[in-house]
Amino acid sequence: MTTALLLEVAAEVPAGTERAKVKVDAVRTGLAAGGGAGAAAGLMLAFRRQRHQEVAAALADRDAAERRITELYNAAAEQLGSDKAPVRLTALYTLERLANDNSSHRQTIVNIICAYLRMPYTPHDSVDRPDKQRHSAWGLLGIGRYRAELEASSTGHTAAEEREVRLAAQRILRTHLNSNAEVHWAGLALDLVGATLITFSLRNCALTSADFTRTNFVGSTDFTKAVFAGYADFTRATFTNRAFFGDSTFGTGGQFEEATFADGAFFGGASFNSAFFGGAIFNGSSVSFIGATFKEGAWFRTAAQPDVSYFIGETLVGGTGYRGTKFNGDAYFGRAVFGQAACFRGAAFGGIVDFDKAHFDHPPELADARMTDVGRNHILPAGWRIERGRGASGRLVADTTPRGGRTT
Repeated sequence: MTTALLLEVAAEVPAGTERAKVKVDAVRTGLAAGGGAGAAAGLMLAFRRQRHQEVAAALADRDAAERRITELYNAAAEQLGSDKAPVRLTALYTLERLANDNSSHRQTIVNIICAYLRMPYTPHDSVDRPDKQRHSAWGLLGIGRYRAELEASSTGHTAAEEREVRLAAQRILRTHLNSNAEVHWAGLALDLVGATLITFSLRNCALTSADFTRTNFVGSTDFTKAVFAGYADFTRATFTNRAFFGDSTFGTGGQFEEATFADGAFFGGASFNSAFFGGAIFNGSSVSFIGATFKEGAWFRTAAQPDVSYFIGETLVGGTGYRGTKFNGDAYFGRAVFGQAACFRGAAFGGIVDFDKAHFDHPPELADARMTDVGRNHILPAGWRIERGRGASGRLVADTTPRGGRTT
């Protein structure tokens, strides 16, 4: 078509040698243009073919990589069942490397590690608990399963070897859930229901949520500055040694119902949207909530009425059979901030109770809370006083002439 148009133009040139020359040039130019168009079309087809091949190769490589990753962590998961501790350790470190390199698989790998930690395990008494805990802890919830001598587990590997493997699994979680980690595993959840954890720490770690229901924490436990964006559930958990939750953050709420703290609990500076400590038992020297913040209230549940629980002034159904919270040691709430009403109805205080400088946006509920020793240096919220009972005991009652402050 290009050649024909050029020849029509050449026909307008006067006849003679010049017209012939112009026609030759027109034919040459037309052929060149046609060849260029053909080359362009061929180049476009070649590009499309190359692009298709590259996409196909990328998809094949991705599928191969996914299959390889799946094969590796399936093999590692199977190796965790080995009766040889070095094999189990190798499996854990393989999973760690896979999670570091493949963010989309991190939650699955964390689930595998958590599943391993949930497997039955009997810690060695003399290794995992200090001397002062070896006898007293027998009476705690869930502690009856501990043995006094080293023994082999049901799968044939010794408790000492299994302990090292479990500590490695815990270290992997603690290392990569730390917000300042070189490779931070962000946006993950933990499911450690019923697990036995040894000297467990999630200090400075960040999680979306965590379930520690019925978990046994052997040795000291450290959740200092931990951040739970969602819920953190410690219902019926047992802490055999000191538990540290200082400056921790509970985005949705902290569940500690019927939890047992054997040697003190420290929640100083912790931030709760809401806190549930119904039926919790605090043993040891003290429990501290100094400087803690409860945005929607704190629930220390009681069975003052068989089917009723009390929380931030509301009546909830379903508290059948639960006792009031027991503070067997000293209880400090100084400078704690309660955004809604805090209910300690029916609580039992075995040591000093101190609400010095605590702030309540709504009047606290302390009716029928009991004191073991009214002679201690208690500091109560305004509007409450101690009514002496038999011996050294007493109970808290509303004061018709509110004065608060130090009582004896």
